[in-house]
Amino acid sequence: MKIQRTFRHRSLSPLGNLYMKAFTLMEMMLVLAIIALLIAVGAVALQNVQGGAEVTAAEAHMGTLKTAVIQFKTLNRALPANLEALVKPPANARFKKSLLEESGITDPWGSRYQFRSPGKNGRPFEIYSYGPDKKDGGDDDVFSD
Repeated sequence: MKIQRTFRHRSLSPLGNLYMKAFTLMEMMLVLAIIALLIAVGAVALQNVQGGAEVTAAEAHMGTLKTAVIQFKTLNRALPANLEALVKPPANARFKKSLLEESGITDPWGSRYQFRSPGKNGRPFEIYSYGPDKKDGGDDDVFSD
């Protein structure tokens, strides 16, 4: 009777067969490049969203300012000369109470809102912001309704 022995080949790697199933350097670099590209696209999209959020915040602030101007007119029977009169009423005002905080007349870009009386198109007044460039005129100026 003949005894036959069979030997199984064992990997010398401590990880066994796992070594054969690992990613190559090229595959890892490709995955990292795709991740970097997705991060770059997301950053650009996030900047666009933030710019839109600042414009929306400015429009909401101007709505509050518009309400405060109407309240000032109701209490004092005249429009304010400027928006600072809503924070610190002038000496000749009938109603001497502040209607807004100092921060309430500052736009999201750190500039003061602008007030014009009379406004354009026959409106009694107009409130607007110079926008991100902080200069009068241009496509980035934000106007109240």
